[in-house]
Amino acid sequence: MDDYQALGLGEATSVVTAVTVDTNDQSVSLFCLYDPQQESRPYTLRFRQCEHIVWDTFGDVPDLQHLEAELVGLSLQTSEASKLVIITTDMFELSFRSESFSVETYAPGSSQTAPHYPLHPTAARERL
Repeated sequence: MDDYQALGLGEATSVVTAVTVDTNDQSVSLFCLYDPQQESRPYTLRFRQCEHIVWDTFGDVPDLQHLEAELVGLSLQTSEASKLVIITTDMFELSFRSESFSVETYAPGSSQTAPHYPLHPTAARERL
């Protein structure tokens, strides 16, 4: 799945259970379950300083806070000219530009948060 393996979650698939787009905060959050058939381990992908957000749905998409969309592609293009994120599920494709992201994983009774990763370390911050 492109850059999915670089997240370090493992080899199993993930399901997107909710999506939040906050235009005031310029952020996109995807709430996911890793290996929903076995471990069912929750994690969150958080993208910051987002702009040019585009949705493409494949049929009717139910409430964005109650999804079961299989994650089939994750692309983090980090060249100088492009800081494009493309997230593809079996229900929708979401693309946007972002300056940084983090992967937050959760264990029962605790929270472990990964650091923020700039999508291009020398890029100037772009605003909406």
